Amino acid sequence: MTHFRLTFVLIAFAILSGGIAVPQNQAAAKGGTISGDIQDTTLLELPISGVRVVLINADGAEFETQSDEHGHYTRADLPPGQYVVNIYKQGYQDRIGKPVSVIDEGRHYVPLTMNRLDSDKNRDGLLRFQVYNHGKRGGPIEGLEIKITGTVGVEPPVVTGISDARGQYESDKLSPGNYIITLIKDDYYAIYQMTVHADKITRAFVQFPMPDTNTEPSLPKAQESESSHAKNVIRGKIREMIPADIPLSDVKVVIEDPNGIIVFSDMSNADGEYECRGLSAGSYFISLHKDGYIEKKGIPIIVENDRNHRIGIIEEKMFVSYGVVANGRLLELTHGMRK
Repeated sequence: MTHFRLTFVLIAFAILSGGIAVPQNQAAAKGGTISGDIQDTTLLELPISGVRVVLINADGAEFETQSDEHGHYTRADLPPGQYVVNIYKQGYQDRIGKPVSVIDEGRHYVPLTMNRLDSDKNRDGLLRFQVYNHGKRGGPIEGLEIKITGTVGVEPPVVTGISDARGQYESDKLSPGNYIITLIKDDYYAIYQMTVHADKITRAFVQFPMPDTNTEPSLPKAQESESSHAKNVIRGKIREMIPADIPLSDVKVVIEDPNGIIVFSDMSNADGEYECRGLSAGSYFISLHKDGYIEKKGIPIIVENDRNHRIGIIEEKMFVSYGVVANGRLLELTHGMRK
């Protein structure tokens, strides 16, 4: 059965497009302003003071400022043009290459996060998201059933919950690893994957369209589907997140089924692309390896016949680390890798 279109809307996508520009009044001085708040990526989301913020335009000119005791920073009188934002502080991982477009008399809000350089990598993480209905009478979706299923080797194996009146739900004390998230309420249905990191918050903002009538809230197994023998196509694109959004060639891509059987193995081409054809509906795991880059292992992916939805995961509010666009039997994936 063809399901309705599902669109994931992440606030961070607005950030990736270059910030939010708001015209100032006519009496304001020429030039633009970039401001924002800097937090750590721990569960407490603490503000970070004393962060050195360096803004570099296309001509190579540098403009600096520093975050205050509340983690807030501001830099005014910036000539219009394209900038990248870099942030530095001892004890934290440098953040390089956040793109921003500055316009005359514009205010651009760019919130940022930083990782602590902490050797303890075994602490639990937190999964947090909000769910909305998209339409003329859109708003938070209350009472949505959430099922969190851990993949192999991840505990706990199953966590369940209900979204509150604000459409929010969160689960803390989740072991680091990959999880399958299922959302169900009446005609609403979605299934996707998220990764939980140690002592960090993984977040998504989910937006549903108006539901189709008689939508069956279940994921048919390949052998039970009416079109179980249909062959699906995965087209992937792999990009480097830092310092620049560029294609990554010669990445080894391996796709396995739940039994560990390899159904695809190849290298990405000069444009960072790969293609896997002939997959039946079901669950699979994708692994990416390239020397000098952090390996990605066992990324879960759901292949469904005749599906239409979008998924996006933003890493630390700055870079797209994973994205999916499903259109019928074509599944287009975006992967981000870092050194």
